[in-house]
Amino acid sequence: MGNSLSLIMLAAWPAVAAMLFSRLTPRQALIWVPLLGYLLLPPVVGIDLPILPTLDKHAIPSLCAMLGAVMLRDRFPMPWIRLEGWVVILTVLAMVTPTLTVATNPEPLIEGITYRPGLGLFDALNGTINTVLTLLPFLLGYLVLSSTDGIRAWMVALTLATLAYSLPMLLEIRVSPQLNVWIYGFFAHDFSQTIRYGGFRPMVFLEHGLWVAILVVTAVICAAVALRDGDAQARTRNMAVLVYLLVVLVLCKSAASIIYGMLLVPLVLMTPPRLQVSIAAALAAVVMAYPLALWLGVMPTDAIRDFALSMDAERGRSLEFRFMNEQVLLDRASQKPLAGWGGWGRNLEIDPISGEYTSVSDGYWVVVMTISGILGYLSIFGLLCGSVIRLWLATRSGPVDRWTAGLALIMAASLVDLIPNATVTPLTWMSAGALAGLAARGMPVGARQAAPAPAARRAMKTVIG
Repeated sequence: MGNSLSLIMLAAWPAVAAMLFSRLTPRQALIWVPLLGYLLLPPVVGIDLPILPTLDKHAIPSLCAMLGAVMLRDRFPMPWIRLEGWVVILTVLAMVTPTLTVATNPEPLIEGITYRPGLGLFDALNGTINTVLTLLPFLLGYLVLSSTDGIRAWMVALTLATLAYSLPMLLEIRVSPQLNVWIYGFFAHDFSQTIRYGGFRPMVFLEHGLWVAILVVTAVICAAVALRDGDAQARTRNMAVLVYLLVVLVLCKSAASIIYGMLLVPLVLMTPPRLQVSIAAALAAVVMAYPLALWLGVMPTDAIRDFALSMDAERGRSLEFRFMNEQVLLDRASQKPLAGWGGWGRNLEIDPISGEYTSVSDGYWVVVMTISGILGYLSIFGLLCGSVIRLWLATRSGPVDRWTAGLALIMAASLVDLIPNATVTPLTWMSAGALAGLAARGMPVGARQAAPAPAARRAMKTVIG
């Protein structure tokens, strides 16, 4: 899949990263290396090396950013901090879980005409390395972006990147998602899923239109924070940016993302930052408890389905299918609850006669739960949700910076979206790490600890005030 340019771009990204680190401040380079890699490199495809997992648009920029951060460690505005105990425990658990999964799944699964192999040493090693690559952006955010100025620089970069990305997005809304085909030679998903409400939703170089929509939601919240935090001189410009991004969000035609924007923008504009952090922490706690609520039968799925059907019959039926599918997969996860079923499609239900899978793992939580079990879920979602809850615990008795509160709401929206979708990205992990690291520093998060980097200052003045 993909033409030669797609592999060339992946292989050349270390050179791009080196150029960025040579031309920008270390912190700005650390932000833009994974951000541009995520937005511009081809989706789905990757470089396959012996033993290692596939090196794709998530892994390669993260490795480059970590290498650059280590080499330039002494040049960052703030010293690195030690990982807190809960972060160490959950990180180690995440790295150990693949080995436990392999140890509990040595047998092949033979059902009718289907054969799914048992797991071995290669799967344990591959899974552990893949976990390390997944967690690199979290560690980078924790160590380097964990200040209010680091968070502001990160959110400014997200806004600027999305504004630029909106141009190819608008093109694809008009002509259908074709840029990945034109440049990298393949279509990254099922084309029928790009058709919504009589038009197209863009994909550009991301995995799916839902990923594009959640990116725009992130930028919308950033723009709302800039409007709330900016002075009177910048208000008109910031308002124009916010309105423009809201229009782009609607054009993305993702009902869930539009709802996130409609609910969270008023929160940013009308409520105090401490309340925003409290709401974000509450949503994170709900996401963390979601599988347990389904297991106990206390999640009001029928009421949620009926409400969705009343709003949009097509989306309501889709949500009903997701709930039914989740229950099937949850029942399968309960057969190997501790460390899951592992890969090779072992976590899915299959028709033994036709050999076709009869279940689909859409939500990220159910993917983690069925593949890695309760241990994998606690480690991965413990880090993601725990970052917001840890920030709330650190800020209960003091003032909260608006940018920090805005990033907490961005994380909350991203976490809620992981229930129906698998839209976790390196950007999600970096945001989580920045919040957890800021809380760990024990600093007064209502004040900025260092002057923004020059590139960030210029961006603030020229774009979002």
